Amino acid sequence: MIELVTYHDEESLYTVLKITPEEGYDPPGGGLFRTERLTGVGRVPDPVEGQRVRLAGRWTEHRSHGSQFEFDVLEPLPPLGEDGLVRYLASKTFRGVGEKLAQRIVTALGEDALDKLKEGPECLAGVRGLRGQIAEELCERVREQIGTHKSFAFLHGLGLGPVKAQAVMRKLGSDCEALVREDPYRLARVRTIGFATADKAARTLGFEGEDPRRLAAGLYHALEVAANDGHSLQWQDALMVRAADLLGTRPERAVFEEVLRDLEREDDIVLDSQLAGEGEEVAVYLPWLHASERGLAQSLERLMTTGEQSPLATPEQLAHAEHEAAIDLHPSQRSAVLRLLASPVALLTGGPGVGKTTIVRLVAALAEQAGARVLLASPTGRAAKRLAEATGRDASTVHRLLGYDSDTGGFAHGQNKPLSGGLVIIDEISMLDVTLAHHLLKAVKAPTRLVMVGDPNQLPSVGAGNVLADMLASDRIPVARLTQVFRQAATSLIVTNAHRILSGDHLVFPERGDTQSDFYLFLEEDPRRAADRLVEVVTKRIPQSFGHDWMTDVQVIGPMYKGECGVDALNDRLRDAQGFGGREVTRGGQRWRVGDRVIHTRNDYERHVFNGDMGRIHGVSAEGVITVRYPEQDVTYKNAELSDLRPAFAITVHRSQGGEFPVVVIPLVMQHYMMLQRNLLYTAITRAKALVVLVGSRRALSMAIDNVDQAQRESGLVARLTRDEDEPAADDEP
Repeated sequence: MIELVTYHDEESLYTVLKITPEEGYDPPGGGLFRTERLTGVGRVPDPVEGQRVRLAGRWTEHRSHGSQFEFDVLEPLPPLGEDGLVRYLASKTFRGVGEKLAQRIVTALGEDALDKLKEGPECLAGVRGLRGQIAEELCERVREQIGTHKSFAFLHGLGLGPVKAQAVMRKLGSDCEALVREDPYRLARVRTIGFATADKAARTLGFEGEDPRRLAAGLYHALEVAANDGHSLQWQDALMVRAADLLGTRPERAVFEEVLRDLEREDDIVLDSQLAGEGEEVAVYLPWLHASERGLAQSLERLMTTGEQSPLATPEQLAHAEHEAAIDLHPSQRSAVLRLLASPVALLTGGPGVGKTTIVRLVAALAEQAGARVLLASPTGRAAKRLAEATGRDASTVHRLLGYDSDTGGFAHGQNKPLSGGLVIIDEISMLDVTLAHHLLKAVKAPTRLVMVGDPNQLPSVGAGNVLADMLASDRIPVARLTQVFRQAATSLIVTNAHRILSGDHLVFPERGDTQSDFYLFLEEDPRRAADRLVEVVTKRIPQSFGHDWMTDVQVIGPMYKGECGVDALNDRLRDAQGFGGREVTRGGQRWRVGDRVIHTRNDYERHVFNGDMGRIHGVSAEGVITVRYPEQDVTYKNAELSDLRPAFAITVHRSQGGEFPVVVIPLVMQHYMMLQRNLLYTAITRAKALVVLVGSRRALSMAIDNVDQAQRESGLVARLTRDEDEPAADDEP
């Protein structure tokens, strides 16, 4: 019997119960418990005091709380006798029903009271003191409780743990068993579940390998996997091969094609036959990616065909601005400034040391002098801060610029409420995926102009799409390309080697003993010894030789999470290398300790902390609540909120995009051969302001420089920008 719910967290479902075993229970070590309360801990939705349950799990010994039963399964059982029913109905679960009223209900309905209550409040007519609304709520809650526990038991039988079972019930309702029995692949559409778990459940329920519902789920999942890999679309033949490999079966082509048509009829996918030539393959999209790609192409076309707009600055005004700023622009830079200020939409591209920041600052200043309100934004919070520092003006994330609403997932600004600035400047656009780019351009309406700034040699966006590369490949959008490396930047080996990487040339390193350079290589072939050397370089050599505080100035950036030189292992080693640390807590297999450097991984507008913000754990409470100290504020995290954090002594190259650090240290070992690519190495070293140190294998370094075969992303944006769009405007809201 559940005597008391001591603690229950609705997000994690972690629960502490005081339970009384029924007479006859024989615990480990012998002896009969009859009235003594025991402690049970586990994960369960909606525990009810007074409920009779069967627990399955194991006895454990807690260092503070002593002996307790850690349960994996909590199976609700019918209350025993009238006394059990009275106690159950008088529990906190049933609002407005105290012990006396519960006794009258049980007296009126008998021991099958719960079955009668499920049918409706009519059975309660004549029960003294029971108001109509309380009666209706009681019956509804009984149905909900019985349905919840029945569904929970059913889902557990399919192999779903408590957290996943709760996610399914939130999505499909407490009485979800019938839906899952009809089509267990509905589980694959529930966040945190996935296709593999749904497929295992389907096999448990007796579904065959080529059941149409399984084929549909496999095709849809293959399309989702492709989107997660950055593809906006999949060509039909390639998708069917992907799905067949995933499913481990080879149905006839006609069967797959019919399943695709069924998915289209259900609006789960879009089949687009207009991208390829006549009689060629069909492009298959997830609906929101199709709407985003079409909408982005149409917005670009709209901005490029708005008609004549007068330039925001003349050559004479630019010359005056140069004089005022005491700078002397290269002719290519002057041409870039004037082109950007004369176009309704334009791109500014270039690598390190070519003066992009100077150009952006001048463009913003001249636009303001012309009376235009300038809006500046970047995809991440960290990149927005860099943009603000570089221009001396306010800058925000793209989401904040568009007025993102975390409750609805939509934006305040769009087609019907465009941005009100005269010039919008977006930096780091290599990080823009196709969906965010669509929403951004939909909110730009003439006479507002748009300047997009980025480096096409950096890694593409984490989300689906190849926006910057596709816009450049289309040759439809005015582009100002900066290629000239200027004198001051040319003395930096960081800049020199960045451009040598792009050319596929060997890197240049200083002479042995030279401590005046900004680019070094420490050779070590063995991954374990390379990890040892990296920790030594970070914690000892850099502080001693260059005076940088490694705990604040040095950022380790790695290609992968796994391996001795992977981000996960290096985070553990660098945490230990601090030599201090306070209280810690473990959640989801991840350890968090006072003093840890951490990075926030999504935009949270309610708490004003953004993707890429870095801080340190300042406190861990006895209840496991973590407080992170960021430069601007302290933010607390508990339970599911901890999924927004990652350790950040070491981060991946993808996670580093948009950031800039005084010192960058990069492990390069052959264990990471799958990720050793030119654009990945280039992106990593261009995150450094003052110093780059490579640690690892010369062979791995050569492989990274030579490997230009990064996966080609499938996208239809170039085709849409280079042909007439016959389709109506894309008003869909992905």
